[in-house]
Amino acid sequence: MKGTTKRNKVVVFAIAIAFSILFSLIFKWIQTGNPFKTETIVYGVIVFLNIIILGYVGYVTLNKFSNKSTIETQKKIIPAFLLFVILSLMIALAIVSIGVYSFYLVKGLNTSNFINHLFKVELSSAIKQFSIWILIGSTFFFYIIWRKAIEREQKLREENLKYRYQNLKSQVNPHFLFNSLNTLSEIVYEDAKIADKYIQKLSGIYRYILENEEVDLVPLIKEIEFVKQYFDIQKVRDNNKILLEIDFQDANEFKVVPVSLQILVENALKHNSRSEKLPLKIRIERNIDKIVVSNNIQRKNILESKSRTGLLNLKERVRLILDKDLIYEEDNNQFIVKLPFIKS
Repeated sequence: MKGTTKRNKVVVFAIAIAFSILFSLIFKWIQTGNPFKTETIVYGVIVFLNIIILGYVGYVTLNKFSNKSTIETQKKIIPAFLLFVILSLMIALAIVSIGVYSFYLVKGLNTSNFINHLFKVELSSAIKQFSIWILIGSTFFFYIIWRKAIEREQKLREENLKYRYQNLKSQVNPHFLFNSLNTLSEIVYEDAKIADKYIQKLSGIYRYILENEEVDLVPLIKEIEFVKQYFDIQKVRDNNKILLEIDFQDANEFKVVPVSLQILVENALKHNSRSEKLPLKIRIERNIDKIVVSNNIQRKNILESKSRTGLLNLKERVRLILDKDLIYEEDNNQFIVKLPFIKS
């Protein structure tokens, strides 16, 4: 790292020297017709010092803004820009003044006329030259600072969204496992064959979850098959107390957030009572660009949490992945969820 930094400094100095020499020769050739004079060397040194010193000021300014947010940058960039332009011009004029005075001394000229010559000739010309260059350079430089602030915030936002999404996905497995083990604990002593069948189907469900753990979208047809399998293991306990109807054409042409339908079906099972006389009916169908999952409302009498954590997590996942809203509402004694999907 240190070797690279040193090498970069050498390259910068070499470019600055080459530019100063070339610029001075061209400028003095245009100005006087003969670039090979002592004035050309002095002018070259002045240009070189301006590049190095102003470059260092720019480097310090860039570092100062490197950790600021877009909002902080927006507040401070105009005052900083004006200060940078004024400071740069003052430094440039100071270097010109020192350079011209040094030229007087080297040439043995009378310095009593130096101040008058400096303000009437040298600084007047320098202000015209350097003002344009400094203004153009400063505008470009502060545009880079502004762009870096925007890119930094965008990257931070993307990383934050990825982190939040991974957190949301990580909540699916423990929540589902907890409910599944509760169900298994209830049936394992009642019927060993049913429990064995339940475990096999449960392993198939978990295989699907693990296979799609790092996937943002899955084919809808696979998600439907998955939710059917999930519903089958629920029927092991509830039998005819729960009913599932799926009416969806061309499911192989679309994609959805993985485990989304399972969460919606699970949500209906969690918050509603059911019996053979009053079964819980869940229906999955298409409505233009949404999958509609609905169930008849038969709220449980027991007091339990109404936070709908799984539903809220799914809503956030859908927003992060598809940039669309998951909508849920109650209408005519039906709880209705509208889940967005996209074409494959």
